[in-house]
Amino acid sequence: MRKTNKRKNAKLWKIYKKRKLGKNILTKTTEGAIVSANKICANFYEKKEVSVMRVGYMTNGFGPLVGDGAGVTSVKDIRYLTMGDDEEILKKITAVGFKSIEVLEGNLTKYSQDISVLKDMLQKYSAEMMSVCVGANFIYQDALEDEMFHMEEVAKAAKAVGVTYAALCGGAIRGKGVQDSDYHLLGKGLDMAAKVFAEYGIEASYHPHLGSMAEAPEQVDRLFSETSIKICPDLAHLAAGGGDPLETVKKYYDRISFVHLKDLDENGFAPLGKGHLDIDGVLNFLKEKGYKGDYLVEVDGYAGDPVFACMTSYDFLKGKLL
Repeated sequence: MRKTNKRKNAKLWKIYKKRKLGKNILTKTTEGAIVSANKICANFYEKKEVSVMRVGYMTNGFGPLVGDGAGVTSVKDIRYLTMGDDEEILKKITAVGFKSIEVLEGNLTKYSQDISVLKDMLQKYSAEMMSVCVGANFIYQDALEDEMFHMEEVAKAAKAVGVTYAALCGGAIRGKGVQDSDYHLLGKGLDMAAKVFAEYGIEASYHPHLGSMAEAPEQVDRLFSETSIKICPDLAHLAAGGGDPLETVKKYYDRISFVHLKDLDENGFAPLGKGHLDIDGVLNFLKEKGYKGDYLVEVDGYAGDPVFACMTSYDFLKGKLL
């Protein structure tokens, strides 16, 4: 990647992390872990009839993001979690009109001991959990067994509430930087994770992400040459990484699991229609191709009001997907 792109991407990543960290508020857990508190944007899916395209919204914009402190000393317990009242968040999203949601893994597995609580909550608002976002390093071979244990714990809970998709994020960057062999290791780990989820009837895909080893277009291509997993293209992450979202969607059309919709402006991630991305161009291409899959709106890292982001994105999609 050219130096200019690297500097631009670094700036966007700093903005993203600053927003995700909620003005750099850091809280020490009782385990001594540093937990990053951040504002995340809610993302939810609209539920329609079975086999009909759904458009959802992710919940991660309605509260600070933390990592489980136990994960500092126990790989199998690493997970992301959106802090906040899950029911209140669900209420706000469904009031806008979205009826399907995606959550971070911790907001699913926290109910593992009594999954009926989560089922009742979803039923109360006539909603469904369409997908779950799961993170892992994947490249450290000694940790892979415990990471797969974690994948299975997520898959069990996901199956219990009828989740369709698992969007996998990750691919750790070593202290000495990304090694070319890491792409093979990441691809191997993703294939293993996809197999775990498939055993529970859930389709796994990889979500290219800022701050991972699959950020820039050439990195994405390198990774997908090493794995058979499907892709979950996130339009804003692809653009912020220096790529063309439409060209990536075209290139990997046959491997798309479902699509993350998000806009991008000069300050970072934005509600749909409030940035400079050609979202309509992507939607039109997918329509022309006869795409029948699902979509998820995600506006994480947005500094504004999460309800405004949700409503604005919903209005943008009226007459297009809604």
